[in-house]
Amino acid sequence: MMKRLAALVILMIAISACGEVSIGQPCTFTWPRNQSGAIDCTQYPACAPLLDTSRKPPVLDMSYCPIDCIQMPSLQCENLICVATQIEGDNTHINGQCSADFLSGTECEGKGASFACIGYCSKECLSDASCPKGYTCSHMAPFGENLRCEDESKWGTECSDTCMPAGAPLGGSETCPDSGPNAEYEKCDLREYAGCCTCICYRYCPLLQKKFCRHSTWNQQLFPEATTKAANCS
Repeated sequence: MMKRLAALVILMIAISACGEVSIGQPCTFTWPRNQSGAIDCTQYPACAPLLDTSRKPPVLDMSYCPIDCIQMPSLQCENLICVATQIEGDNTHINGQCSADFLSGTECEGKGASFACIGYCSKECLSDASCPKGYTCSHMAPFGENLRCEDESKWGTECSDTCMPAGAPLGGSETCPDSGPNAEYEKCDLREYAGCCTCICYRYCPLLQKKFCRHSTWNQQLFPEATTKAANCS
């Protein structure tokens, strides 16, 4: 009986130690993919909290207003999501930043990327009670108006402005799948289809209505430079 009890206690400790350990840990956002599906290290990272993308090439700009951004899934966070969120009611601080210091360990190191953007790992939640201390359970639509989820039949061509439409060549005889009732969504599990419009919508649209654990305060230790000097941020 004592052996069974000890085994149960060890199991409960192991379970309690899993799942939460990555929440809040730093996580680098990945770069966009080009038309062939390969990561394009010459462009800016997919999520750029303190980066002025209106300039060509994009530049780090502390006078630029920060925005909420989210990336799902994150390869570094092991199936968790990576977020960089503006602190509610605070136009100065954001839980994420861009810097040349974050290049180490990313897929674009030494391949023409001059900087990276970093956020933190999060997870899906139902209420504040399902988040670690210091987090709130918040709705975070990851793409806003940039991801059009309403009509599944149009996912293959109208999902976003930058994805690869249905029929786009991927090399060899493979092409991006179409959407709708006869869609080959199983292809979306393969990495080479990650940039296809259909697969982007198939992977992300169901997440738009979910809630995720969000930092409730600015993490100065993790993001010491994540401030903006802009005074007109909404």
